[in-house]
Amino acid sequence: MSSTGSGPVTRVWLDPEKGFSDDVPPQKRQLALALRALCRLLRSTDPDEPGDIPPLQGEVAGRLECSADSLSRYLNTPRIPSQEFVKRLYAAACSDTAASGQSVGITLESLLDLHASALSERRGCGSCAKTGGQPDAACAKCADHERRRRQDAMRLRSARREAARLQAAVADLKAEQAGLRERLTAAETRALLPVPRPPRDRQQSAKDSSAARQVAAQAAELNSTGHEGHAFTLIRQSTAEVLTPAETAQVVVELRLHPGGDRLADDLIHVYGRDQEKQDVMAVAVGLHDEGATDDAGAILRAALRTRAGSAKS
Repeated sequence: MSSTGSGPVTRVWLDPEKGFSDDVPPQKRQLALALRALCRLLRSTDPDEPGDIPPLQGEVAGRLECSADSLSRYLNTPRIPSQEFVKRLYAAACSDTAASGQSVGITLESLLDLHASALSERRGCGSCAKTGGQPDAACAKCADHERRRRQDAMRLRSARREAARLQAAVADLKAEQAGLRERLTAAETRALLPVPRPPRDRQQSAKDSSAARQVAAQAAELNSTGHEGHAFTLIRQSTAEVLTPAETAQVVVELRLHPGGDRLADDLIHVYGRDQEKQDVMAVAVGLHDEGATDDAGAILRAALRTRAGSAKS
């Protein structure tokens, strides 16, 4: 804020002596001068300020629904505001001067003509001013500008549709992730409770155990002779293509019983949780829990959860 003698108080940003840089073209200068004059008619609504004090730049920006930086650009740089901004400023100036009966000094029509001329100047076409700033169909520059404007509008609409689609996809993934977390929490909670194991068909249990023991034993033998890659390939293909989820759970349990089998079991848990369908992963987790391997049950669920969380981010 600055003042001279006992004259009226003037804000620095409203200084009538403030000039323009060389890059501001003539028609934009005329529009900016008119906008500055309207801003000087505005009064502060701050209850702590005297009623006749000019408002701060930030206060005016808030009333005009823009940032203080944008307001400064409209008044001092080549940047041209929207027609809606010009109308809001004019309405605010009329409202603040109505009580005193003071005139704003310009009609809205004249102000909009200045705005149209500034737009025409920016396009490099003087004929647009004759149509109120609307593109002239007979002008090649106007036609090119209108074509680019429509293309930009189409791209914007397409981007908004894509953003909406992505938001919906993210929401679905978050819901699926939340479901996995709930099931993981439930599985870990059940592991802490003394729940009796459900009865199982003895013949089916024996079948599961027999196939699982055979695969685990063959893999352990390969692993012990230095063929770790072949051992894991056998396990991976068997569990993915031949064995049921219940048998896969038994393979994990059996591998833990063989020397050097822990690493094979850990790798199987990671790969199976990452690659297989979530219903199969859940079935394996239940089987592991039933076998008392609660840590492995939680680990395979976490592997599945990490995979789906990573897919959601990408």
